[in-house]
Amino acid sequence: MHVKHLIDDGKSIKETAETYGISIDTLYYYEKLGLVVPHRNPYNSYRVYTSENFFRLNVILELRAMGLSLEDIQEYLRHHDFQSTLNLMDKALKSIREQRDKLVQQERDITEELKRDLTALSKAQSSKTTFVRFPDRPCELASTDLLFYEDIPYAFAQYMTTNKHERLKTLRSIPTYLVDTTQTVNGCFPAKAIMLYTGEKNPEVPYIIKEGLYACRTFEGPFLESVNIYEKMKEEIAELGYRICGDPIEMCLIGAYESDILEEHVSHIEVPVEPTEISDNHGLVAK
Repeated sequence: MHVKHLIDDGKSIKETAETYGISIDTLYYYEKLGLVVPHRNPYNSYRVYTSENFFRLNVILELRAMGLSLEDIQEYLRHHDFQSTLNLMDKALKSIREQRDKLVQQERDITEELKRDLTALSKAQSSKTTFVRFPDRPCELASTDLLFYEDIPYAFAQYMTTNKHERLKTLRSIPTYLVDTTQTVNGCFPAKAIMLYTGEKNPEVPYIIKEGLYACRTFEGPFLESVNIYEKMKEEIAELGYRICGDPIEMCLIGAYESDILEEHVSHIEVPVEPTEISDNHGLVAK
């Protein structure tokens, strides 16, 4: 039987890239790093990939599929013996476990986000004011500047980048604002403090929404409606025998991060209150 040479005098860079389903730029980069350096045709200086190069590419691409970095692979090929292979496999196994743990956490986060959104929608449909006694609630404090609402996304981005809070993701945190009701800017109450509320009981965070009794209402529609909702709540609070004793808190439960349709947005207002002498604690709920 005739013995067949598969690569004869070598393969071009285009043929090599097509063999692995990778880009020519990837091969250029591997060559720049010294991982895979092809021979050169002495007549035209074209790159020629030989059996040695294919051996290295087989190893590199398999290790990359395991999640190992090019730096790890460089070091491995520089000291290529059995012990280094065992060490690298151990490192790959640790990397896979870390990725698995991250995926499990992402699954939990997405499940919680879905549950939170459905709960918010259910509360909005009731459109009633309830009175709830909350404990202290830790929040991440993004800014205490009086900001226009259009500046808030940048304030969140700046804060999370500066403080390296990988766990604070926009879709998994509730944008929360302590607002100034003495004025309106572009139809909204300006925010005196900008927070991210996750529901986590972490005593180390720098800001606490103080415990106490709050008049609460959740509503569907544009965030601009919060001013009108607050005015209605003020009347209802007084009628039920309570008085306002602090600045309101606004929470964006479903907003621009979840939908571009304003009518689908869901907001939540909490107004700190205390009972007057005639109050009968109407609708009080303990949290």
